[in-house]
Amino acid sequence: MTQLPRGTEKRWTDRLSRSVFFFGALLFHLMLFIMVATWIVFQAPPREPEELVIFMPKKTEPPVTPPVPSPGAAGFSSWTANAGTSVMPVIPPTPHKIDISIHEPKLGGVDAGAGTPKSWIEPSAPPEPNDLLERLPGIRDTVENKWHHDPKEGTPKSEFVICVAAYANGDWDCNTRLDKDGNIVAGSIPNLIAKIKEWSHGEMKGEVVPKPLNIGGPELNDKMPPFVFFTGHKDFVLTQAEIENLQAYLVKGGAIWGDNALAGSGSRFDVAFRREMKRVVPDKDKNFVPFELSDEMFSQDGHVIKQVPRGMNYYAEMPQHLDIGGKLAILYTPNDYSDLMFMRILPGDKEVYVPNDPPPNTLFTNRGFWEHQDIFYRNFNLDSSLAVNRLGMNVVSYLLTRFDDVLQLNP
Repeated sequence: MTQLPRGTEKRWTDRLSRSVFFFGALLFHLMLFIMVATWIVFQAPPREPEELVIFMPKKTEPPVTPPVPSPGAAGFSSWTANAGTSVMPVIPPTPHKIDISIHEPKLGGVDAGAGTPKSWIEPSAPPEPNDLLERLPGIRDTVENKWHHDPKEGTPKSEFVICVAAYANGDWDCNTRLDKDGNIVAGSIPNLIAKIKEWSHGEMKGEVVPKPLNIGGPELNDKMPPFVFFTGHKDFVLTQAEIENLQAYLVKGGAIWGDNALAGSGSRFDVAFRREMKRVVPDKDKNFVPFELSDEMFSQDGHVIKQVPRGMNYYAEMPQHLDIGGKLAILYTPNDYSDLMFMRILPGDKEVYVPNDPPPNTLFTNRGFWEHQDIFYRNFNLDSSLAVNRLGMNVVSYLLTRFDDVLQLNP
């Protein structure tokens, strides 16, 4: 084997080592160049799509359970002429087929018709029922023979009775004290009547019917009180007999004063009362309408109400009314005025009567409300109760006289 000279071997070794460093440096610079060359300095603007598609979440409406119209009530036949026809607002058509089922309500506020769906039928617009002039003979008989007595010297200008409505499935006695025989001995309405008599100096004399009035029985249309007082906290469903009795009662001139004892829109009683009153007056074009402060109810016999009184927990929604033939049939106060009227204000309007042990047969203040005022029962105070009672006096006067103008014009 031939050996290279010693000097020649060293030169090749030096060249090889230098070439390794050269190729290493070359590789390093090549990688650096690739990295810099592919670095994005400016982001290119996105290309507009040829067709823009926006996906919106599908809006779902809460299910609506239409009320069940009452067939054949006296004076209301034109409202229910189409048997099986719903009276709720028409659902607008959609491009897809939608199956809607409604169920019959049952007593106790429970929808028990889940197994017996009915098909939705588009309702037709019912004609205006019971023109006021057609109702006048019955209204005149009610006003002259049921409400008023011939005034005699030394007698009040107005004598009237108030009935507390006892209805199915509700706590209608929530602000009424009953004795062991079921007679009304104290509560909101007795306190209100006492203040009306005092403030009118005896010219308005009211009497609370001791027995709560079963609106499903014959007494409602036999006695024909000027109005029935309807209150509670709970959800409820009226029976068919109650619906038909109330319909006949309203046609002949009666009225319903509903007061929500669970103040505020959307509460259990609020929802139930509106729903059930629409079963009593099922015309889809008739709904509750807020009063205006300029309306006649707020200015009775010189007693002017300039602002809506605040009810329990400071609720101050405007009272509302539902009319038949242009005259009020149902009045609704959603602010829980009845609990504020459960304050016995002594004559002179300066003191509140709160006995330690409520006597069995006298007017008094709900002690639980009084002891927990501004904690659980906010706004339960003397000034608020006085304001609510003054409105209550105007309400009673208005309900008693709302037909006077048409009766005088049509002797």
